[in-house]
Amino acid sequence: MSPRPTWEYCELRQEIAQGVMHRQYILFYRAGEPAEKEGITNREIAIAQLGLEGWEMVSVSGSFMHDSSGFRIFFKRPLIEEDDED
Repeated sequence: MSPRPTWEYCELRQEIAQGVMHRQYILFYRAGEPAEKEGITNREIAIAQLGLEGWEMVSVSGSFMHDSSGFRIFFKRPLIEEDDED
């Protein structure tokens, strides 16, 4: 039986307040560690970069419309253990 895959996750957030983009950033989630926050200036470039780094988009929550409070895009990729990198 092959081992069950393990994953790491990240979330791209864009917060909109009163119809104006307030801030956008990526949160990286890793087991046993606090979330790591990275600011971004361009959503499209950030999504493309995550794809190049092996992140797969798995879910979208919220709305891209300016009358919303914002959205979140969730990504995952296989967790590479240090022993696997040899």
